[in-house]
Amino acid sequence: MSEEQIVRHALTMRDGMERRVFLKLAAAAGLSLAVTPALTRMAEAATGKRIANQVSTPANDYWNVWTQAFNRSAVALGLEPQEIFHQNDTARQLSQVRSLPSSSTNMLIGCVNPAGSLPMMAQFCQENAIHFVPSWEAPEWFTPPDIGDYFVAFVTPNSVEGAYEVAKALFDSVGGEGKIVHIAGLATPTDVYRTAGLMQAAAEYPGIEIVGGLRADWDRQKARTVMLSMLTAHPDMKGVFAQNDNMALGVISALRERGLTGIKVSGVDGLPEGLREVAKGEQMVATHTSLPPYGAGFTTVLAFDAMNGWKPTLGERLLFTGSALATAENAGPIADAIYGEGQDPFDWAKMSRTLNPETWDPQNKITAINPDDYWGPFPENRGKLNPAYEGAAEKGVFADVDALYAEHYKTGPVKS
Repeated sequence: MSEEQIVRHALTMRDGMERRVFLKLAAAAGLSLAVTPALTRMAEAATGKRIANQVSTPANDYWNVWTQAFNRSAVALGLEPQEIFHQNDTARQLSQVRSLPSSSTNMLIGCVNPAGSLPMMAQFCQENAIHFVPSWEAPEWFTPPDIGDYFVAFVTPNSVEGAYEVAKALFDSVGGEGKIVHIAGLATPTDVYRTAGLMQAAAEYPGIEIVGGLRADWDRQKARTVMLSMLTAHPDMKGVFAQNDNMALGVISALRERGLTGIKVSGVDGLPEGLREVAKGEQMVATHTSLPPYGAGFTTVLAFDAMNGWKPTLGERLLFTGSALATAENAGPIADAIYGEGQDPFDWAKMSRTLNPETWDPQNKITAINPDDYWGPFPENRGKLNPAYEGAAEKGVFADVDALYAEHYKTGPVKS
Protein backbone atom coordinates (compact mmCIF):
# COMPACT_ATOMS: atom_id res chain seq x y z
CA MET A 1 0.00 0.00 0.00
CA SER A 2 1.45 3.39 -1.02
CA GLU A 3 1.62 6.42 1.27
CA GLU A 4 -1.15 8.10 -0.71
CA GLN A 5 -3.38 5.05 -0.30
CA ILE A 6 -2.65 5.01 3.43
CA VAL A 7 -3.60 8.67 3.70
CA ARG A 8 -6.84 8.23 1.82
CA HIS A 9 -7.80 5.13 3.79
CA ALA A 10 -7.08 6.92 7.06
CA LEU A 11 -9.24 9.84 6.03
CA THR A 12 -12.27 7.59 5.54
CA MET A 13 -12.14 6.73 9.26
CA ARG A 14 -14.68 8.84 11.14
CA ASP A 15 -13.18 8.19 14.58
CA GLY A 16 -10.08 10.25 15.34
CA MET A 17 -8.57 7.71 17.74
CA GLU A 18 -9.05 4.93 15.20
CA ARG A 19 -7.33 7.08 12.57
CA ARG A 20 -4.31 7.81 14.76
CA VAL A 21 -3.91 4.14 15.76
CA PHE A 22 -4.06 3.08 12.12
CA LEU A 23 -1.34 5.54 11.15
CA LYS A 24 0.90 4.46 14.05
CA LEU A 25 0.53 0.82 13.05
CA ALA A 26 1.36 1.70 9.45
CA ALA A 27 4.51 3.47 10.61
CA ALA A 28 5.45 0.56 12.87
CA ALA A 29 5.11 -1.76 9.89
CA GLY A 30 7.99 0.07 8.27
CA LEU A 31 6.15 2.48 5.96
CA SER A 32 8.11 5.73 5.85
CA LEU A 33 5.30 8.13 6.61
CA ALA A 34 7.65 10.85 7.77
CA VAL A 35 8.58 11.69 4.20
CA THR A 36 5.07 13.08 3.67
CA PRO A 37 4.74 16.05 6.06
CA ALA A 38 1.11 16.53 5.03
CA LEU A 39 0.20 13.12 6.43
CA THR A 40 0.31 14.03 10.10
CA ARG A 41 -1.37 17.37 9.46
CA MET A 42 -4.10 15.62 7.50
CA ALA A 43 -4.84 13.10 10.23
CA GLU A 44 -4.93 15.65 13.01
CA ALA A 45 -6.73 18.42 11.12
CA ALA A 46 -9.74 16.28 10.28
CA THR A 47 -10.30 14.78 13.74
CA GLY A 48 -13.76 15.54 15.11
CA LYS A 49 -14.73 17.91 12.26
CA ARG A 50 -18.21 18.04 10.75
CA ILE A 51 -19.18 20.14 7.71
CA ALA A 52 -22.64 20.93 6.34
CA ASN A 53 -23.66 21.75 2.79
CA GLN A 54 -26.88 23.76 2.52
CA VAL A 55 -28.42 24.28 -0.92
CA SER A 56 -31.93 24.50 -2.31
CA THR A 57 -32.76 20.97 -3.51
CA PRO A 58 -31.04 17.87 -4.93
CA ALA A 59 -33.82 17.74 -7.53
CA ASN A 60 -32.08 20.63 -9.29
CA ASP A 61 -29.42 19.16 -11.57
CA TYR A 62 -26.82 21.77 -10.58
CA TRP A 63 -27.19 21.21 -6.86
CA ASN A 64 -27.27 17.46 -7.32
CA VAL A 65 -23.86 17.57 -9.02
CA TRP A 66 -22.61 20.06 -6.41
CA THR A 67 -23.73 17.89 -3.47
CA GLN A 68 -22.08 14.78 -4.86
CA ALA A 69 -18.78 16.65 -5.13
CA PHE A 70 -19.23 18.10 -1.65
CA ASN A 71 -19.45 14.61 -0.21
CA ARG A 72 -16.38 13.42 -2.12
CA SER A 73 -14.28 16.39 -1.06
CA ALA A 74 -15.37 16.16 2.57
CA VAL A 75 -14.46 12.48 2.71
CA ALA A 76 -11.12 13.19 1.01
CA LEU A 77 -10.34 15.63 3.83
CA GLY A 78 -11.51 13.22 6.52
CA LEU A 79 -14.55 15.32 7.40
CA GLU A 80 -18.02 14.11 8.29
CA PRO A 81 -20.42 15.59 5.69
CA GLN A 82 -23.98 16.67 6.38
CA GLU A 83 -26.51 17.54 3.65
CA ILE A 84 -29.35 20.00 4.29
CA PHE A 85 -31.79 21.41 1.73
CA HIS A 86 -33.74 24.63 2.24
CA GLN A 87 -36.07 24.53 -0.81
CA ASN A 88 -35.57 28.33 -1.17
CA ASP A 89 -37.61 28.76 2.02
CA THR A 90 -36.11 31.53 4.18
CA ALA A 91 -37.57 30.32 7.48
CA ARG A 92 -36.48 26.75 6.82
CA GLN A 93 -33.02 27.94 5.81
CA LEU A 94 -32.48 29.87 9.03
CA SER A 95 -33.93 27.10 11.18
CA GLN A 96 -31.56 24.55 9.65
CA VAL A 97 -28.52 26.72 10.30
CA ARG A 98 -29.58 27.39 13.88
CA SER A 99 -29.66 23.63 14.47
CA LEU A 100 -26.03 23.14 13.41
CA PRO A 101 -24.45 23.69 16.85
CA SER A 102 -26.56 20.89 18.33
CA SER A 103 -25.00 18.47 15.81
CA SER A 104 -21.47 19.76 16.55
CA THR A 105 -21.15 21.08 13.00
CA ASN A 106 -18.33 23.60 12.77
CA MET A 107 -18.20 24.35 9.02
CA LEU A 108 -20.86 25.37 6.49
CA ILE A 109 -20.83 25.86 2.72
CA GLY A 110 -23.59 26.24 0.14
CA CYS A 111 -25.86 28.88 -1.37
CA VAL A 112 -28.11 31.23 0.57
CA ASN A 113 -31.33 32.25 -1.17
CA PRO A 114 -32.65 34.89 -1.03
CA ALA A 115 -29.39 36.81 -0.87
CA GLY A 116 -30.83 39.14 1.76
CA SER A 117 -30.70 36.31 4.29
CA LEU A 118 -26.92 36.08 4.06
CA PRO A 119 -26.04 38.68 6.75
CA MET A 120 -28.24 36.96 9.33
CA MET A 121 -26.80 33.55 8.45
CA ALA A 122 -23.24 34.86 8.59
CA GLN A 123 -23.84 36.55 11.95
CA PHE A 124 -25.18 33.33 13.45
CA CYS A 125 -22.13 31.43 12.20
CA GLN A 126 -19.85 34.10 13.67
CA GLU A 127 -21.54 33.88 17.07
CA ASN A 128 -21.40 30.07 17.09
CA ALA A 129 -17.85 29.58 15.75
CA ILE A 130 -18.99 27.98 12.46
CA HIS A 131 -16.60 28.62 9.57
CA PHE A 132 -18.85 29.81 6.75
CA VAL A 133 -18.01 29.89 3.01
CA PRO A 134 -21.15 30.66 0.94
CA SER A 135 -21.35 30.79 -2.85
CA TRP A 136 -23.29 32.49 -5.64
CA GLU A 137 -25.69 34.91 -3.93
CA ALA A 138 -24.81 37.92 -1.75
CA PRO A 139 -26.46 41.31 -1.22
CA GLU A 140 -24.61 44.21 -2.80
CA TRP A 141 -21.67 45.69 -0.87
CA PHE A 142 -21.93 43.08 1.91
CA THR A 143 -18.52 41.52 2.61
CA PRO A 144 -16.95 39.08 5.12
CA PRO A 145 -15.19 41.84 7.12
CA ASP A 146 -18.67 43.16 8.00
CA ILE A 147 -19.15 40.06 10.16
CA GLY A 148 -15.81 38.68 11.31
CA ASP A 149 -13.30 35.88 10.87
CA TYR A 150 -15.83 33.04 10.84
CA PHE A 151 -17.32 34.43 7.62
CA VAL A 152 -14.25 33.11 5.84
CA ALA A 153 -14.94 34.08 2.24
CA PHE A 154 -17.61 34.53 -0.40
CA VAL A 155 -16.92 32.57 -3.60
CA THR A 156 -18.64 32.70 -6.99
CA PRO A 157 -17.95 32.25 -10.70
CA ASN A 158 -17.92 35.44 -12.77
CA SER A 159 -21.51 35.41 -14.03
CA VAL A 160 -21.15 38.52 -16.20
CA GLU A 161 -18.16 37.08 -18.05
CA GLY A 162 -19.78 33.65 -18.47
CA ALA A 163 -23.05 35.03 -19.85
CA TYR A 164 -21.18 37.45 -22.13
CA GLU A 165 -19.10 34.69 -23.71
CA VAL A 166 -22.06 32.33 -24.16
CA ALA A 167 -24.23 35.08 -25.64
CA LYS A 168 -21.58 35.94 -28.23
CA ALA A 169 -21.33 32.29 -29.24
CA LEU A 170 -25.13 32.16 -29.60
CA PHE A 171 -25.26 35.37 -31.64
CA ASP A 172 -22.54 34.11 -33.96
CA SER A 173 -24.43 30.86 -34.49
CA VAL A 174 -27.43 32.78 -35.91
CA GLY A 175 -25.32 35.00 -38.13
CA GLY A 176 -25.26 37.99 -35.79
CA GLU A 177 -28.83 39.15 -36.37
CA GLY A 178 -32.42 38.36 -35.44
CA LYS A 179 -34.58 37.98 -32.33
CA ILE A 180 -33.08 36.22 -29.30
CA VAL A 181 -35.50 35.18 -26.57
CA HIS A 182 -34.15 35.63 -23.07
CA ILE A 183 -35.30 33.11 -20.41
CA ALA A 184 -34.44 34.51 -16.97
CA GLY A 185 -33.86 32.59 -13.73
CA LEU A 186 -34.84 33.41 -10.16
CA ALA A 187 -34.71 37.07 -9.14
CA THR A 188 -31.24 36.86 -7.60
CA PRO A 189 -27.92 38.69 -8.01
CA THR A 190 -26.77 35.87 -10.31
CA ASP A 191 -29.74 36.58 -12.58
CA VAL A 192 -28.80 40.28 -12.61
CA TYR A 193 -25.20 39.52 -13.57
CA ARG A 194 -26.10 37.02 -16.29
CA THR A 195 -28.56 39.50 -17.74
CA ALA A 196 -25.82 42.14 -17.66
CA GLY A 197 -23.48 39.81 -19.55
CA LEU A 198 -26.17 39.11 -22.15
CA MET A 199 -26.84 42.80 -22.69
CA GLN A 200 -23.13 43.61 -22.83
CA ALA A 201 -22.75 41.13 -25.68
CA ALA A 202 -25.92 42.38 -27.42
CA ALA A 203 -24.48 45.90 -27.45
CA GLU A 204 -21.73 44.59 -29.74
CA TYR A 205 -24.23 43.08 -32.21
CA PRO A 206 -26.49 45.80 -33.65
CA GLY A 207 -28.46 43.19 -35.61
CA ILE A 208 -29.53 41.31 -32.47
CA GLU A 209 -32.82 42.09 -30.72
CA ILE A 210 -33.33 40.72 -27.17
CA VAL A 211 -36.96 39.90 -26.35
CA GLY A 212 -38.79 38.01 -23.63
CA GLY A 213 -37.15 38.08 -20.23
CA LEU A 214 -39.80 35.93 -18.52
CA ARG A 215 -38.62 33.98 -15.49
CA ALA A 216 -38.44 30.19 -15.32
CA ASP A 217 -36.71 30.09 -11.91
CA TRP A 218 -33.84 27.82 -13.07
CA ASP A 219 -36.45 25.05 -13.55
CA ARG A 220 -36.65 22.80 -16.63
CA GLN A 221 -40.42 22.33 -16.64
CA LYS A 222 -41.11 26.03 -16.08
CA ALA A 223 -38.79 26.82 -18.98
CA ARG A 224 -40.87 24.56 -21.24
CA THR A 225 -43.99 26.52 -20.28
CA VAL A 226 -42.31 29.88 -20.83
CA MET A 227 -41.01 28.72 -24.19
CA LEU A 228 -44.50 27.83 -25.37
CA SER A 229 -45.67 31.38 -24.70
CA MET A 230 -42.58 32.81 -26.40
CA LEU A 231 -43.25 30.74 -29.54
CA THR A 232 -46.64 32.41 -29.77
CA ALA A 233 -45.29 35.91 -29.07
CA HIS A 234 -42.14 35.65 -31.21
CA PRO A 235 -42.55 32.97 -33.91
CA ASP A 236 -39.68 34.57 -35.87
CA MET A 237 -37.09 34.06 -33.12
CA LYS A 238 -33.62 32.88 -34.17
CA GLY A 239 -32.29 31.76 -30.82
CA VAL A 240 -32.85 31.42 -27.08
CA PHE A 241 -30.53 32.54 -24.29
CA ALA A 242 -31.45 30.52 -21.20
CA GLN A 243 -29.78 31.54 -17.96
CA ASN A 244 -28.87 27.98 -16.99
CA ASP A 245 -28.57 24.56 -18.59
CA ASN A 246 -31.63 23.21 -16.82
CA MET A 247 -33.83 25.81 -18.52
CA ALA A 248 -32.00 25.43 -21.84
CA LEU A 249 -32.83 21.72 -21.86
CA GLY A 250 -36.48 22.50 -21.11
CA VAL A 251 -36.51 24.96 -24.00
CA ILE A 252 -34.99 22.39 -26.37
CA SER A 253 -37.58 19.76 -25.49
CA ALA A 254 -40.39 22.23 -26.28
CA LEU A 255 -38.79 23.22 -29.58
CA ARG A 256 -38.17 19.65 -30.69
CA GLU A 257 -41.74 18.64 -29.95
CA ARG A 258 -42.76 21.15 -32.60
CA GLY A 259 -40.00 20.27 -35.02
CA LEU A 260 -38.27 23.64 -34.58
CA THR A 261 -34.74 22.30 -34.70
CA GLY A 262 -33.33 25.35 -36.46
CA ILE A 263 -33.71 27.65 -33.44
CA LYS A 264 -30.38 27.81 -31.60
CA VAL A 265 -30.15 27.61 -27.80
CA SER A 266 -27.49 28.38 -25.20
CA GLY A 267 -27.24 27.73 -21.47
CA VAL A 268 -24.95 28.40 -18.54
CA ASP A 269 -23.45 26.07 -15.87
CA GLY A 270 -21.94 23.27 -17.95
CA LEU A 271 -23.84 20.38 -16.38
CA PRO A 272 -23.22 16.89 -17.79
CA GLU A 273 -26.42 16.78 -19.85
CA GLY A 274 -25.88 20.30 -21.13
CA LEU A 275 -22.31 19.55 -22.19
CA ARG A 276 -23.44 16.38 -23.97
CA GLU A 277 -26.09 18.36 -25.84
CA VAL A 278 -23.56 21.00 -26.91
CA ALA A 279 -21.08 18.32 -27.99
CA LYS A 280 -23.62 17.05 -30.55
CA GLY A 281 -23.14 20.26 -32.52
CA GLU A 282 -26.85 20.56 -33.23
CA GLN A 283 -29.35 22.83 -31.47
CA MET A 284 -27.61 23.76 -28.21
CA VAL A 285 -24.59 25.72 -29.37
CA ALA A 286 -22.88 26.73 -26.12
CA THR A 287 -22.81 26.68 -22.34
CA HIS A 288 -20.39 28.09 -19.82
CA THR A 289 -19.25 25.56 -17.28
CA SER A 290 -18.98 27.06 -13.83
CA LEU A 291 -17.50 23.72 -12.72
CA PRO A 292 -20.07 22.95 -9.99
CA PRO A 293 -18.00 20.06 -8.59
CA TYR A 294 -15.11 22.47 -8.17
CA GLY A 295 -17.24 25.11 -6.46
CA ALA A 296 -18.42 22.59 -3.87
CA GLY A 297 -14.97 21.16 -3.22
CA PHE A 298 -13.07 24.45 -3.23
CA THR A 299 -15.39 26.03 -0.67
CA THR A 300 -15.12 22.87 1.44
CA VAL A 301 -11.33 23.19 1.35
CA LEU A 302 -11.48 26.87 2.33
CA ALA A 303 -13.68 26.06 5.33
CA PHE A 304 -11.37 23.17 6.28
CA ASP A 305 -8.28 25.38 6.08
CA ALA A 306 -9.89 28.16 8.12
CA MET A 307 -10.91 25.59 10.72
CA ASN A 308 -7.27 24.58 10.94
CA GLY A 309 -5.78 28.02 11.36
CA TRP A 310 -5.46 29.52 7.88
CA LYS A 311 -6.26 33.24 7.80
CA PRO A 312 -7.26 34.62 4.39
CA THR A 313 -5.99 38.04 3.42
CA LEU A 314 -8.50 40.78 2.65
CA GLY A 315 -8.14 40.05 -1.06
CA GLU A 316 -8.94 36.36 -0.53
CA ARG A 317 -12.27 36.97 1.18
CA LEU A 318 -14.11 37.65 -2.10
CA LEU A 319 -13.08 35.24 -4.86
CA PHE A 320 -13.99 34.38 -8.43
CA THR A 321 -13.55 30.73 -9.46
CA GLY A 322 -12.61 30.06 -13.08
CA SER A 323 -15.09 28.76 -15.63
CA ALA A 324 -14.90 27.89 -19.31
CA LEU A 325 -16.89 28.43 -22.50
CA ALA A 326 -18.00 25.10 -23.95
CA THR A 327 -18.89 24.79 -27.64
CA ALA A 328 -19.18 21.81 -29.97
CA GLU A 329 -15.39 21.79 -30.36
CA ASN A 330 -14.52 21.31 -26.68
CA ALA A 331 -17.69 20.30 -24.80
CA GLY A 332 -16.93 16.57 -25.08
CA PRO A 333 -13.42 16.83 -23.62
CA ILE A 334 -14.65 19.13 -20.85
CA ALA A 335 -17.41 16.67 -19.94
CA ASP A 336 -14.93 13.79 -19.87
CA ALA A 337 -12.45 15.78 -17.76
CA ILE A 338 -14.99 16.93 -15.16
CA TYR A 339 -17.60 14.18 -15.12
CA GLY A 340 -15.89 11.16 -16.65
CA GLU A 341 -15.76 7.76 -15.03
CA GLY A 342 -12.96 6.91 -12.64
CA GLN A 343 -10.81 9.08 -10.42
CA ASP A 344 -12.03 12.43 -9.09
CA PRO A 345 -10.62 15.13 -11.41
CA PHE A 346 -9.60 17.28 -8.41
CA ASP A 347 -7.16 16.39 -5.64
CA TRP A 348 -8.93 18.07 -2.72
CA ALA A 349 -6.18 17.42 -0.19
CA LYS A 350 -3.59 18.93 -2.53
CA MET A 351 -5.76 22.06 -2.72
CA SER A 352 -5.43 22.66 1.00
CA ARG A 353 -3.19 25.46 2.27
CA THR A 354 -2.84 23.87 5.72
CA LEU A 355 -2.02 20.38 4.48
CA ASN A 356 0.42 21.61 1.84
CA PRO A 357 1.71 25.03 2.95
CA GLU A 358 4.29 25.30 0.15
CA THR A 359 2.90 23.10 -2.61
CA TRP A 360 -0.86 23.70 -2.47
CA ASP A 361 -2.52 23.82 -5.88
CA PRO A 362 -5.97 25.41 -6.46
CA GLN A 363 -6.36 23.36 -9.69
CA ASN A 364 -8.40 26.15 -11.28
CA LYS A 365 -8.02 29.85 -12.02
CA ILE A 366 -8.81 31.88 -8.90
CA THR A 367 -8.95 35.67 -8.89
CA ALA A 368 -9.85 38.30 -6.32
CA ILE A 369 -13.13 40.20 -6.58
CA ASN A 370 -12.82 43.96 -6.39
CA PRO A 371 -16.10 45.06 -4.73
CA ASP A 372 -16.18 48.26 -6.78
CA ASP A 373 -16.20 46.20 -9.97
CA TYR A 374 -18.50 43.43 -8.76
CA TRP A 375 -21.17 45.68 -7.28
CA GLY A 376 -20.70 48.46 -9.81
CA PRO A 377 -24.28 47.92 -11.11
CA PHE A 378 -25.54 49.11 -7.69
CA PRO A 379 -23.72 52.46 -7.21
CA GLU A 380 -26.40 53.99 -5.01
CA ASN A 381 -25.39 51.67 -2.12
CA ARG A 382 -21.62 52.15 -2.43
CA GLY A 383 -21.54 53.75 1.03
CA LYS A 384 -22.25 50.33 2.59
CA LEU A 385 -18.82 48.99 1.61
CA ASN A 386 -16.61 48.14 4.57
CA PRO A 387 -13.85 50.76 5.06
CA ALA A 388 -11.27 47.96 4.98
CA TYR A 389 -11.55 48.02 1.18
CA GLU A 390 -10.81 51.71 0.74
CA GLY A 391 -7.71 52.05 -1.43
CA ALA A 392 -7.30 48.27 -1.63
CA ALA A 393 -6.90 48.20 -5.41
CA GLU A 394 -4.25 50.92 -5.35
CA LYS A 395 -2.35 48.98 -2.67
CA GLY A 396 -2.27 45.87 -4.88
CA VAL A 397 -4.50 43.82 -2.58
CA PHE A 398 -6.38 42.16 -5.44
CA ALA A 399 -3.43 41.91 -7.83
CA ASP A 400 -1.38 40.14 -5.15
CA VAL A 401 -4.08 37.46 -4.76
CA ASP A 402 -4.30 36.96 -8.52
CA ALA A 403 -0.53 36.51 -8.72
CA LEU A 404 -0.39 34.12 -5.75
CA TYR A 405 -3.06 31.78 -7.08
CA ALA A 406 -1.66 31.91 -10.62
CA GLU A 407 1.74 30.89 -9.25
CA HIS A 408 0.28 27.87 -7.44
CA TYR A 409 -2.09 26.81 -10.24
CA LYS A 410 -0.10 23.86 -11.63
CA THR A 411 -2.63 21.14 -12.50
CA GLY A 412 -6.33 20.63 -13.10
CA PRO A 413 -8.79 19.24 -15.66
CA VAL A 414 -9.31 22.60 -17.42
CA LYS A 415 -5.72 23.88 -17.10
CA SER A 416 -5.26 24.07 -20.86
